[in-house]
Amino acid sequence: LYIGGAKYFIALSIAHLNKHKPWIESSYHGVITENTDVVLLDPPLVALDKDAPVPYAGKKARNERFIGEICGFHVQGLSAPFEAVVLNRTSGEGRLRAHGPIDCERQREFTFIIQARDCGTGPEGHGEKRSHKAVVHVQVGDVNEFSPVFGQLEYHGSVTEGKVYDSILQVQASDQDCSPQYSQICNYQITSQDTAFAIDRNGNIRNTESLSFDKESHYKIHVTAFDCGQKRAAQDAVVHIHVKPICKPGWQGWSKLIDYEPGTGSKPLFPKMHLETCVGSHESCERDW
Repeated sequence: LYIGGAKYFIALSIAHLNKHKPWIESSYHGVITENTDVVLLDPPLVALDKDAPVPYAGKKARNERFIGEICGFHVQGLSAPFEAVVLNRTSGEGRLRAHGPIDCERQREFTFIIQARDCGTGPEGHGEKRSHKAVVHVQVGDVNEFSPVFGQLEYHGSVTEGKVYDSILQVQASDQDCSPQYSQICNYQITSQDTAFAIDRNGNIRNTESLSFDKESHYKIHVTAFDCGQKRAAQDAVVHIHVKPICKPGWQGWSKLIDYEPGTGSKPLFPKMHLETCVGSHESCERDW
């Protein structure tokens, strides 16, 4: 510019305006493993802004903000224990994380709203613009932290000698983990050695051979349970199987051999001898000899 023959230069300052809102995806799906604080999002959390990445005029501070950069994310939801942080203002990359470890047994999933905000038009960020509201759905991944627990520590069942049963009794265990993988009981096992019993995946106990009352009238076996993550019950259950004798008609309670010591006086030969008829209520005709 020439004025009075002199040459002058005039510097023009062009104000860069914050014209555009940041842009993010409309919905996100995330997974977080319980007892951790890192959320894996699909798609990744990235905010974009069409404004040019230029600095505010005259600002030279180390924490200088640029128009077109992303300055923050805002999580909306009173029950959502999450926060979003900006990893890179220029690229708009962010990360979603929990305020503290998440417990799947208390809550298995969360749904909340998230928005991105740009750096505004002034040194303090005034005039910032926010993106539309996006829905975030986070599912909590379970950790196999609980062992199966039996409903009772002792079970009682009975069989009649000479019979083989499909099921004598059923034991049941449960698990406090939140996922089907770790909360379901996938297997039961008899831990006692050399038994005449077997157990299926539903906890039904059966005898594998006919039993004799005279040989053994009571069996005691130990049983454990496994969840579908193969975690074993912390304490076994004890199962008592009682064998009931079958009715045998004829004279019962006598022996072919009797020990007698001379000089001890009279002795009843068969004090428990009785005639079993197995008729009606199975009452027997008894007679002492």
